[in-house]
Amino acid sequence: MTPIPVVTALIIKDNKVLMCQRRADKSYPLHWEFPGGKVESGETLLQALQRELQEELVISISEAGQWFEDTMTYSNGLTYHVTFFHVGVFQGDLVNTEFNEIGWFTAAELDFIQQLSGNLNILEKIAEEGLPL
Repeated sequence: MTPIPVVTALIIKDNKVLMCQRRADKSYPLHWEFPGGKVESGETLLQALQRELQEELVISISEAGQWFEDTMTYSNGLTYHVTFFHVGVFQGDLVNTEFNEIGWFTAAELDFIQQLSGNLNILEKIAEEGLPL
C-alpha cells in the first residue's frame, strides 16, 4: 500500500515550536502533533501546507523550507509519508479552529507532553540538532 502523503509545519517563534493537541473525540485523543494534514490530489506539498495552516490556524505562509521526511505506520494500520517544513514567518493571528488546545514549546519541553508515536524520529532530530532556525 502506498503511504499517504502528509505535510506538517514546525512553526518557530522565539525559539519555541507550535504544537497542537488533538481533541478528545479524535483518534489518538489529546496527543500533541505539529499542525498540517493530508496532501489532496493535484496539490503541491507547499500548497497543501498553506491550505492546512489556513484551515486549522487561520494563518498564511508564503514560503516554507523542507526540513525532514519520515514514513511511519500507526496502530490503525495506515502508513504516512510526512514532509516536515520549517516555517519562520506567517501572516495573521493564530486562531485555533481544530484542536483541544495549541501551545508554544521549547525543544526541551517536547519530551514532557504526550506526542503522537509518529513524532518519534522528528523529536530525536530536534533533540540532536535543536529547532530549525
